[in-house]
Amino acid sequence: MNHARAYLTELAHGLVPFAAVVAIWHVLTQAGLVDPVFLPSPTSVFLSFVQLGSSDFLLTHLLPSTVRVAVAFLLSVAIAFPLGILSGQMQIMERLIHPLFGFTRYLPVASIVPLCILWFGVGDAQKIAVIVIGVVFPLVLLLAYDSASVPKELIESGWTLGLKRHEILRRIVVPFAMPAIWDHLRISAGWAWSYLVLAELVAGNKGVGYFVVQSQRYLETDKVFAGILFIGILGVITDLIFKLSAKRLFRWQ
Repeated sequence: MNHARAYLTELAHGLVPFAAVVAIWHVLTQAGLVDPVFLPSPTSVFLSFVQLGSSDFLLTHLLPSTVRVAVAFLLSVAIAFPLGILSGQMQIMERLIHPLFGFTRYLPVASIVPLCILWFGVGDAQKIAVIVIGVVFPLVLLLAYDSASVPKELIESGWTLGLKRHEILRRIVVPFAMPAIWDHLRISAGWAWSYLVLAELVAGNKGVGYFVVQSQRYLETDKVFAGILFIGILGVITDLIFKLSAKRLFRWQ
């Protein structure tokens, strides 16, 4: 009972800022202080959101965006995981990887979009490439930090027991660092959604970002807000999946 009450209290506290924003939003629109073209009412946005859920929006725009994010995120993890683990444990890998990745992660992803269009066209490959470029470079450095944070005593114990390097990585480094790695994967999943919208805003013929741009061109601002709301909800769901799975995977924490 106490756990349920604490959870409800935490949930209520989290909803207070959202309720305050919606209340201020409602007052501004009801008082006519802002033109509906620039800021539609919460009611019209909610109705547009419901209508999108019952239209072809899910298949035409939401599904392609979700697939792009999933593929790009998995590809980013497949690249970043081994590079991060190795560069966190091997000095030669750190010297080879960190300068390049440390430089590249500061490059604005928006400036890379034209090159991705030139290299991959305007199809799914371009969207996936933009996401991977935005996610993989900082993710490698985060995972390297997680790998390097493993206590030296544990690694030395592995050497003492006669373990080889790949066994130390597999049986000591990765299990110890995995909770922190999982948290950083959760954060990078949010980056993936952000970069997806960037890619679809610039070039595309389907997807949530494309839908938002098209709605803006026809001054259907309520649909713009509804599309953004869909992205936010998908991000929250993704974050929740990572949090719940972490509780099951890392129960010892």
